[in-house]
Amino acid sequence: MNLERWVRSRRPAWQHLEALLQQIERRGLRSLGRKELHELGRFYRAASADLSRARALNVGGEIAVYLNGLVVRAHNQVYQRPTNRWSDLWRFLWEAFPALVRRHILHIAAAFALFVAPAGVCFAMVHHDVDFAHMELLKGQPLISEELWHTIENRRMWTDAAQGASPLVSSEIATNNIRVALLAFALGVTGGIGTTIILLMNGMQIGTVFGVCRIYGMDYRLAAFVASHGVLELSAIFICGGAGLLLGQALLFPGNWSRRDALKLASKPAMGLFAGCLPILLIAGVIEGFVSPRTDISAEAKFAVSVATSILLMLYLFVPRSAARRPDGTTRVPS
Repeated sequence: MNLERWVRSRRPAWQHLEALLQQIERRGLRSLGRKELHELGRFYRAASADLSRARALNVGGEIAVYLNGLVVRAHNQVYQRPTNRWSDLWRFLWEAFPALVRRHILHIAAAFALFVAPAGVCFAMVHHDVDFAHMELLKGQPLISEELWHTIENRRMWTDAAQGASPLVSSEIATNNIRVALLAFALGVTGGIGTTIILLMNGMQIGTVFGVCRIYGMDYRLAAFVASHGVLELSAIFICGGAGLLLGQALLFPGNWSRRDALKLASKPAMGLFAGCLPILLIAGVIEGFVSPRTDISAEAKFAVSVATSILLMLYLFVPRSAARRPDGTTRVPS
């Protein structure tokens, strides 16, 4: 089949469908007459068939992206339902986000490895030579600050001061966690390099801090502090890191697409991964502000919170739930 001839013959139908959609978007579905409503359904079905044919022929570039966008817009109008933002948000968090996590688990696993591997190496290096903790990172910043070093050396937990200001600390912690997650996600547009650096640096710093605490007998207290909120916080950062690596992969290995088109296609699931992490980070911030620094809560209770959040998070993310079906058999779970 001659591709140019096929596109030339089908383009008038696509343009007519686009004109109908523009009219609906400007003036509403009620502005269409009976004939136009019939044409909307007919041209939508034809465009869907054209999109299937384009995929079967492995047509990439602007044609496939244009057809995909046109069919999605038409589908939303043909099968539109009363909008309920709270209901849509619930469906996204309950169905679409966990499905995205399962679908892109390899990217998330890669982000996990980029964080845990340097953490383990730095922990071992500090245990071998404590002066390793003074090694400088980017912009001359050491792995562990002098102030934090002296605090650990005096066998004091720097987190104890947070107990008396839990609401404020919770807000600050949640903001900081979201900032780290946002950087891990957004820096994927550097081809994944920025995401990789963020994960590596945070892993190195945490491994170093645990190593120094181990030397001064503070590792159990630090583990008890981190345990209650760490599962949620770190999992969210790994998921956002996976979203960043997904963007980076689209730029570095676009396949049959142009890099611009590949990035457009990857940005929707990547954004979904990041957005789904925000509630998790907020919950982690609340736990870190109100539970983790509390000295009147036993370490055993904090570890119990860690186990409970781990089980609940695994059930939430990895137990499949049926996505709501649309009339054409597709689902609302983004790809």
